[in-house]
Amino acid sequence: MRSDHARRSAHLGMALLRTTTGRPSSPLKLNLCLTYWCQYRCKTCNIWQRKPSDELTTDEITALVRENPHVNWVDLTGGEIFLRSDIDDVLDIVVSGWRRLAILHFPTNGFLTDRIVASVKRIAGRGPAHLVVTVSVDGDEALNDEIRGIKGGFRRQLQTFNELRRIAGVSAAIGITLSAHNAGQLERTFAACVRESPGLTMDDVHLNVAQRSGHYYGNADTTTLAPDAASIRTEMQLYRRMRNPPRSAQQVLENAYLSRLDEFIATGRTPMPCHALRASCFIDPWGLVYPCITYSRPVGNLREHGMNLDAVWNGDEARRLQQEIWKGDCPQCWTACEAYQSILGNALALRWNSRTRRGAAAKPRPAATESAR
Repeated sequence: MRSDHARRSAHLGMALLRTTTGRPSSPLKLNLCLTYWCQYRCKTCNIWQRKPSDELTTDEITALVRENPHVNWVDLTGGEIFLRSDIDDVLDIVVSGWRRLAILHFPTNGFLTDRIVASVKRIAGRGPAHLVVTVSVDGDEALNDEIRGIKGGFRRQLQTFNELRRIAGVSAAIGITLSAHNAGQLERTFAACVRESPGLTMDDVHLNVAQRSGHYYGNADTTTLAPDAASIRTEMQLYRRMRNPPRSAQQVLENAYLSRLDEFIATGRTPMPCHALRASCFIDPWGLVYPCITYSRPVGNLREHGMNLDAVWNGDEARRLQQEIWKGDCPQCWTACEAYQSILGNALALRWNSRTRRGAAAKPRPAATESAR
């Protein structure tokens, strides 16, 4: 198993390196939205207002995996993915079909505790080297249930988190999204979570800032979503003070994400060249391909190509749009779904360029060698 995990991680590393030297012929990461159904009524997101039909079937997801075999990293998202009646089949397809899959992550609202835990136990230790599950929490019990629009949600969310963190081979996290609705409540929220999950540290918490998106969240016209910049930065400073020094590659990556998040809040600009449509893309529940969760510019429809990404990914529109994004001509965002691969790709590019320059400087020049003879 360790050798298989090492092989998958090596494939991911090579795929990331390829994004530093050019635009690969296929994405290394997919942000795959399985459904827009959700039983919550969150104030930060309007996905729940949709009544979707004709979402990708089990057979179409099977075809997606089969036709695009070189995927290394997948975020499965919703809506709430555990509302799909075929979620166990979908998870089986993902972990068994993508033979190079190194990282599998999915968020959950945590309400269906028994179903979520049973499904995660079925796939724990199978396939991906890293299986990460994030349970969303937006406040203490009263505030969380108010923001998320469902009574009893907080208790279920923490129960789900507690059971997930006991499963071997699973990294469970609590995800807190800062918004105008919970500004200034981070410390109180964390204390409430600790009461339900003794031993919890801030290292177990992932912090994000509410984003707007027309095609995903359905909140592009919302004007009262994000708190003011000063409030966010105060919460960020508190969060970083309460975290321990990084002890793993994942924590180093999280710290890099956080430092750039602070820069994004201060400037409103994506803090580095974005790897959307270079390393990754977003696929909605009907097979429409977008650059990311934020940029509402469809690139193509997988249903028109037998679920094969090649024609969409390598089409003129995708290439042109990727160059626009690379130059910063996009809505601008900084969210973990898009940031992590950008951080890794840019870091590898800097290291590669530095080593190349050192190597060139150390290499003897043929003309000088010949004249010395």
